[in-house]
Amino acid sequence: MRFHPPSLPRRRGSKPALAACLLWASAGMAHAVPGPSQGPAHHRAHTPAHSPAHAPAHGSAQPRQIQHAQQALQGMSVPFEANSGQFDPAVAFTGRTFAGAIHVTRQGQIVYSLAAPTQQQGVTSAPPPEMPPQAPPKKPPRTPAGTKPQAPPQTPPATRPLSGWSLTETLAGALPLSPTGGEAAATQITRFSGPHSYQPATYRNLHLGQAWPGVQVELAMRGANVEKLFHVAPQADPGQIQVRVDGALSLRLGKGGELIAATGHGDVAYTAPVAFQEVTGQRVEVPVQYALNSQGDGYGFALGAYDRALPLVIDPLLQSTYLGGDGDSTVLALVIAPSGEVLVGGITADNSSLGAFPGTAGGAQPSTGGTDGFIARLSADLRTLEQSTYLGGSGQNSVIALAISPSGEVLATGITSSTDFPGTADGAQSVAAGGFYDGFIARLSADLRTLEQSTYLGGPQSEDPRAMAIAPTGEVLVAGNTSSTQFPGTTGGAQPVAAGWGNDGFVARLSADLRTLAQSTYLGGAGYNVVQALTISPSGEVLVAGDTSSTDFPGTAGGAQPVAAGGRDGFIARLSADLRTLEQSTYLGGSQFEDLYAMAIAPTGEVLVAGSTSSTQFPGTAGGAQPVAAGGGNDGFVARLSADLRTLAQSTYLGGAGYNVVQALTIAPSGDVLAGGYTDAIHFPGTAGGAQSVNNGGFYDGFIARLSASLRTLEQSTYLGGTDMEAISTLAIAPSGEVLVGGLTYSRNFPGAAGGAQPGTNSSGVIGFITRLSADLRADLRAVSPQTITFAPQASQVLGSPGSTFTIDPPAMASSGLPVDYGSATPAICTVSGTTVTMLDDGICTLVARQAGNAQWQAADANADVRIRRAQAIRFPAQASRSFEAGTVFAIDPPATASSGLPVEYASTTPGICTVSGNRVTMAGEGICTVTASQPGDARWMPATGVAQDIELTAVVPLPVTPPVIPPVTPPVTPPVTPPVPPPAPAPIPALGAWPLALLGAMAAGFGAHALRRRGVFSARQIPAPRLRTGRHRSSGSC
Repeated sequence: MRFHPPSLPRRRGSKPALAACLLWASAGMAHAVPGPSQGPAHHRAHTPAHSPAHAPAHGSAQPRQIQHAQQALQGMSVPFEANSGQFDPAVAFTGRTFAGAIHVTRQGQIVYSLAAPTQQQGVTSAPPPEMPPQAPPKKPPRTPAGTKPQAPPQTPPATRPLSGWSLTETLAGALPLSPTGGEAAATQITRFSGPHSYQPATYRNLHLGQAWPGVQVELAMRGANVEKLFHVAPQADPGQIQVRVDGALSLRLGKGGELIAATGHGDVAYTAPVAFQEVTGQRVEVPVQYALNSQGDGYGFALGAYDRALPLVIDPLLQSTYLGGDGDSTVLALVIAPSGEVLVGGITADNSSLGAFPGTAGGAQPSTGGTDGFIARLSADLRTLEQSTYLGGSGQNSVIALAISPSGEVLATGITSSTDFPGTADGAQSVAAGGFYDGFIARLSADLRTLEQSTYLGGPQSEDPRAMAIAPTGEVLVAGNTSSTQFPGTTGGAQPVAAGWGNDGFVARLSADLRTLAQSTYLGGAGYNVVQALTISPSGEVLVAGDTSSTDFPGTAGGAQPVAAGGRDGFIARLSADLRTLEQSTYLGGSQFEDLYAMAIAPTGEVLVAGSTSSTQFPGTAGGAQPVAAGGGNDGFVARLSADLRTLAQSTYLGGAGYNVVQALTIAPSGDVLAGGYTDAIHFPGTAGGAQSVNNGGFYDGFIARLSASLRTLEQSTYLGGTDMEAISTLAIAPSGEVLVGGLTYSRNFPGAAGGAQPGTNSSGVIGFITRLSADLRADLRAVSPQTITFAPQASQVLGSPGSTFTIDPPAMASSGLPVDYGSATPAICTVSGTTVTMLDDGICTLVARQAGNAQWQAADANADVRIRRAQAIRFPAQASRSFEAGTVFAIDPPATASSGLPVEYASTTPGICTVSGNRVTMAGEGICTVTASQPGDARWMPATGVAQDIELTAVVPLPVTPPVIPPVTPPVTPPVTPPVPPPAPAPIPALGAWPLALLGAMAAGFGAHALRRRGVFSARQIPAPRLRTGRHRSSGSC
């Protein structure tokens, strides 16, 4: 985070951190000694104790010395100093900046002691100020690394001291903290106390510890700035992060997403935060912004969606970096490698007595011969300079354009006055042709450690290559300007001879290995002709653009503008892939002067060009984003032409009331058009809400603008620059959609450089810069924080009749705390008013909970389905009792029926008496068998209430058996006993024969059967029939 004191300009999009790095001594004197990594230069800064009342009057020698010290220390990393007794015992570590001191207490509080501003007739400003710049020239020279204009000295009014101010940040609700030193700093501090001196421990970063579960807090020195980072572990809750700010009169959020603390000396700004994750080795940005607490005395962070399974870093930063040595340096070209790394090229004039261009050790050309071109490779986040190299001979050299080959090698082109340019042996043109400048093309390995091949390109006069592209075949195309009448390879070209009075455009095609010049051609009329841009159409044809004073520029017949309109016009030309045919060209301009600097091909094949114009009647602007000139004398413009260059589809001015130039152009994946350049207008259109919404008051500020593909809408623009001069010369789109720009700056407070690969500069002149911005060019990230809606499941409902209602319960809740509205996605089933749902039919009622969002929160919605079903009833008639017989099965009859018509299910609640399968009951025991009929429902019908019926199972009782009645047997009456009478003499028994005896037996048997029948023992049918014997009968007696 970058922290801005009230008297310094607030920058949007960079980290809240302290903004300068002059050491102050709290007792005695202190000086900083650079470590080995910072080269041999030693810088000392001596100052009285921290008392702004001692600041000398503005305009004296001492402020100039302090200013020099500021510049000298920009490249140093000022460390945290451990308290070994030299500070208050409550302080664990202290860091020093021009804005004041930052103290970290032993309990983990962060105290910013802001330097007291001075007061000048009611206006506050911070000592020591930058020297005021002089008004810029009307138009800067085309070579951006020109001499900086000087201003006459000004003597401001006398100053009077004001008291300082302090702000204290406390991690609210944090666990116990114990700050510890992290990585040892290369910079050491020597303290003097009387005749003694000592060096306290110094650290590049501090670990405050785990402030909340899963959240580690770190403070880091990034060059001249202090950065606060929150490291959120996987699955940890970033919502725990709460920071209370004491000492502020109030807190508020600015339009640019910055946190503004009001103090007694004015506003202090913490610029908008960023958050990111490392996903498969790539940095992935996470939407984030400050969120004030309900008391208004602190802040947390509102985060967008991110992968909670991965760590998260909240690190507020619009990232920029300086790039250059202690001499003048300018970034002129920028391309994105397939891996996402950023390659830049330009010119540097190192002053070896001060310091060399950074990162060249191990490069293809690690040392310089004076003024050289350079190429540098930086990480995608601009925090690491991976490799750089000089490129040039003993003369003057400059890299003007870059390209990446299909194999990843780096191609560069530019100008050189050197006769010993490296690597030209075996090249298409191995020696310089004798002009003041020749062009060159060089091929380097992707890591910039090897110069594989280079070649000169030019005739006996001067050449100035300006643009480069790689053909689908891998061949290399370059274009630019020449004053030579014997430019090589033009025989057979579309225009084999020069036509101008001293300057023609040229286009050349070389083999991929740079060993063969396949074809070249002049391009221009009898006037002055300059080729500034080159690109390849999807069909392989070559398009070039620039400006011309020629009224006979070739091939314009049939073009969108076939004749010149002013003193100098832009032009666009289309050549065959082999450069042998000029297929079509056209002028582009009004009645005054135009310079055409940049070109791009839209996904549709249409041609986009951009530049500057002083014409108030530039063609085709009606209906454009800015249809009329801004009135400052020079405006930027962007124009869209058909692929065949025969139609001007749309154009637009771009600029405020001042001097405006578009120098760079590219097409976003969406088709939107991005343009960059420089302006001195204080009201450049569309900057409200941009990463830097205001001009910071320098000679020129850079600007970037995003227009719709049709050029009818300016979607967003932003300034980019410090308090001195900036110009953007190149831009590109990263694979993530972010916008990268490069150029030059004289400012020592360029926004967002904290944490960059080179956070400061020792150069007293111009230096290159690279900046990464969000795709929409905004810093406030409107509606940056996605919110979520929790919509709990809703209970099913019973439709008694259409028009019946129910209330949504539980209600939906938005994570933002904003109120939620409801609607229905199934209006044929249900409608919603407020939280009341009206049921119209059975089915699925889909309720939609919506939160429309606001300036801080994105819109969100969530659905909940409510099943609406009708009620049903079961009719189960009484069942007849049954005679029990174990195992007997019977059917339920009459059966149960459901009012829905759905089949009914049966179950037994008395399994000891009976069981049920389907509609069949199996008897298990005698007693009451209870059977329940149920219906579970379906998508339309609610489950029915079960109905039970009892079935009595009764045992079978056998009929009683009556035993036969046997009449009593009357015993025989025994007559009284009389005295025996002497028997008379026995009469003689007559002897019977066989037949008489048989007859007597039969008669006896018949009498016996008669007696038994009378007693009921036998029925008539049961009486056995007598059987008569046949045959002989032997009598037992004899007669």
